[in-house]
Amino acid sequence: MKGLKKRRNTDKAAHWVITLGGAATIFVILALFVFIFIEVYPLFKGAKVIKHGTFPLHGEAVSIGVDEHQEVAYVIYNNGSIEFIALTNGKVLKSFTIEGLKNPSSVLQRKITCVSKDNNRLVLGTDDGRILTVSIHFLELFENGKRIISPEISEGESVWSNDKGEGNFCITSKGNENKTVTVVCTKSGKLVLLSEETISTLPGGTETKKIIKDITGLIGIRELENKLEVTVIALDSFVENLYVGTSSGDIFHINVRESENPFLRERVKASDAAITALGFLLGAVSLVVGDNGGGVNTWMQVRDELSTFGWSLKKIHVLESHNAPVTAVTTSLRDKGFVTAASNGTIHLNHSTSEQTLLHLETKSLPTAVSFSPKANGVFVSDRNGILFQWGISNPHPEVTLKILFGSVWYEGYETPEFIWQSTGGTDDFEPKLSLVPLIFGTIKGTLYAMLIAVPIGIFAALYTSQFLHNSLKIIIKPVIEIMAALPSVILGFIAGLWLAPLIERIFPALVIMPFLITLSIVAALFAWKILPVFGKGLYKYGIEALFLIPFVILAVYVSIMLGGSFESLFFRGDYRDWLFNILGLQYDQRNAVVVGFAMGFAIIPLIFTLSEDAMSNVPGSLKSASLALGATPWQTAVRIVLPAASPGIFSAIMIGFGRAVGETMIVLMATGNTPIMDWNLFNGFRALSANIAVEIPEAPFGGTLYRVLFLAALLLFVTTFIVNTAAELVRQKMRVRYSKL
Repeated sequence: MKGLKKRRNTDKAAHWVITLGGAATIFVILALFVFIFIEVYPLFKGAKVIKHGTFPLHGEAVSIGVDEHQEVAYVIYNNGSIEFIALTNGKVLKSFTIEGLKNPSSVLQRKITCVSKDNNRLVLGTDDGRILTVSIHFLELFENGKRIISPEISEGESVWSNDKGEGNFCITSKGNENKTVTVVCTKSGKLVLLSEETISTLPGGTETKKIIKDITGLIGIRELENKLEVTVIALDSFVENLYVGTSSGDIFHINVRESENPFLRERVKASDAAITALGFLLGAVSLVVGDNGGGVNTWMQVRDELSTFGWSLKKIHVLESHNAPVTAVTTSLRDKGFVTAASNGTIHLNHSTSEQTLLHLETKSLPTAVSFSPKANGVFVSDRNGILFQWGISNPHPEVTLKILFGSVWYEGYETPEFIWQSTGGTDDFEPKLSLVPLIFGTIKGTLYAMLIAVPIGIFAALYTSQFLHNSLKIIIKPVIEIMAALPSVILGFIAGLWLAPLIERIFPALVIMPFLITLSIVAALFAWKILPVFGKGLYKYGIEALFLIPFVILAVYVSIMLGGSFESLFFRGDYRDWLFNILGLQYDQRNAVVVGFAMGFAIIPLIFTLSEDAMSNVPGSLKSASLALGATPWQTAVRIVLPAASPGIFSAIMIGFGRAVGETMIVLMATGNTPIMDWNLFNGFRALSANIAVEIPEAPFGGTLYRVLFLAALLLFVTTFIVNTAAELVRQKMRVRYSKL
């Protein structure tokens, strides 16, 4: 009685331990899912306004700007006065008047008619044809632990854009350490190029070269009946490409790299309406174009064999329309985002790569100046009523949409839309490419090749071991194969990358002929076994005939390696790599899908073998005995009785092997080139989702876009594995019910 009570208590304790363990496992899985989802969710939250303010101005502003902390803003009025405004209370901290606009000989005040921004350098065009340069810097000072923003202004010498005193209509200017180029369009429609270049001379001296050139003729101003008029101009930061927008909707691309000899590269019809705004995105590769109809598009130079110069300007992205003439474009210094303003007071925050209009803002009247804060977290607009609008924005992941992650996108520098993963670059103006499609493709590719090797070998080995192999060998071979499953994947990846990959590269021609020679050796072994005298066969126990086959297979492998060189010379023209590239167009990489297939297949085979062998061994002996009693051969019994009866267990083994292959990291990481390309070629590498997470997560900034996209990749693996395993279990249960009736 006492022993019975003890067993009952033990059973209850075991019941609760198992129940709690199962519940804890489910809880941990759910908690893991929730944690990953929480990290991924912010990716799909849109931009939002977190601060809004308005400040009265003392007139109509022609240009505005702000420091990176959004504490002090500057406003330039058309009369040449500059005010620095504290954004905490709207007070004017400092005022400055541009000396070059003073006109002591006349009561008339000169006016600023156009402004061009080049980082901290502002180039101003006036109504009397002069060009002024003003530089504004914000210095950070600390007093008693408190940050103080101190603005500094420096003014350059003024120059004349023309000798007739004709006012400037629009202006663009860019410069670097050695060269500055300014292009103005006068009110009469003339285009004037001004260049100042510092040239090194011997010995160790410098010389300044100045050029003023009328380039109006390059675009045929006011040509024929079209009455072509320049409406806006933009010069890239390379001081090489000048784009001229016109009233006809055409854009003229003028090369000004050699200031003495500029020339027209092409003319493109960009819109049916007049071009009213132009601006370059970060990196000066993509050109933002706004027109009189409210359209906003981005264009870039794309390789074109039909073009005279081999490149042509093409429309890449289309953004949401303003439904009113676009008046200004200002771009981000952090990413491919930009702000556009229209005459109806609408302000759009856009992102080029993702083709998103993230925010819709509005002023009370026509915007006169627009500024994007240096950290891309604030938008500032002044309108005709003399009001400065401030919007503080939160926009942490503007480059992420479902199309970016799973669709083809036309990136800068590419000829067509493509699926690309490239999370980092060598410059600050790099355009992140975050398509998960190449990684998903690589995961499928690696899994497929591994399963093609592991499934047939694992299942047939299990079939032979369970049905034909002698028990004296079975008790040795099965534990050895099971121990193989315990080998760390990092060891397998290390061996595959440093030993197997170079070996396969050396003996690849031998690998091509090896299957044929092994098949011939098996046939030869079969005939040899048949002609072997009966007394010779009696020396062997039933179920160890495979030992007779091993020498034949080893001989076939040896002969294949010996004939590899001759086979390469005869069929591959002496070099199989060149033959693959020149004849089939396939590039052979040392670390490729073949290597991963062998290495990962080796890691999966023990799992499939062990589970399949257990399933086959557990088939009731009565079924096998009945089959044999009815005259079936052992092979027929194994194929038609054992395999169907054990199919639920075999299916489970395959699914577990599939899950191992999908989640494998170290083998893929070390045995491939980790190139995120989409190609079924056996001889090049790939990058899987799991390997990509291992490579990128150490360098991903916490909470950044890359960080969260990597968690999204982990979520995809998690969900995929869960769905596949669930579906596999449902199938297994149905198969089990079906074949349990045998």
